[in-house]
Amino acid sequence: MGIPADKMVSHVAGITRRAAQSVRRWFDASEPGLPDLESFARLCAGLGCSADEIIGALRPHADDQAHCTQLIQVANCIQAITDSLAHHGQLGTPMQVPGDEMAPHLKAGDLVFVDPTVTQLAGNGIYAFTCNGSLLIRRVERRVDRSIVLKCDNKAYQDYEWTGATAAARRSVKILGKVRSAISAQVF
Repeated sequence: MGIPADKMVSHVAGITRRAAQSVRRWFDASEPGLPDLESFARLCAGLGCSADEIIGALRPHADDQAHCTQLIQVANCIQAITDSLAHHGQLGTPMQVPGDEMAPHLKAGDLVFVDPTVTQLAGNGIYAFTCNGSLLIRRVERRVDRSIVLKCDNKAYQDYEWTGATAAARRSVKILGKVRSAISAQVF
């Protein structure tokens, strides 16, 4: 697998989200334990292998092992990215950016992570809303005169200024949360 033997327990603990003490029992040569089904499923997914391969009932082909190694590298990279995106230890609710109104910072299809505990405007920032049933991602700016501006980063779109809660209520605006982080993927 390409993982040093002294890192095997911590690696498997990370994949299965179990304590190292529990995982260490699975590797105990004298009295081996077995992972629970949820841990076993996470292990299969994390290693990019089937259950048959892990228990030795099916031997992977050389091409499969290369693919398995590549999947492990991708999974580790994604885990590192999501760890760095977490806000106060929580990643937030994932949502896809619906359009190009926030380009170039957020493009259509980008993944944003929204803190659902923020149900009222808590300072300036990027928020997720529903407006007349549609998802909106907008930059919110509070003005000194107590008005609120919903801004689009893409200058091809118009900003909206609201001077009170009634304007938001007329459009059935609901705050879903504050955007804390985002992942953008580009295909070349």
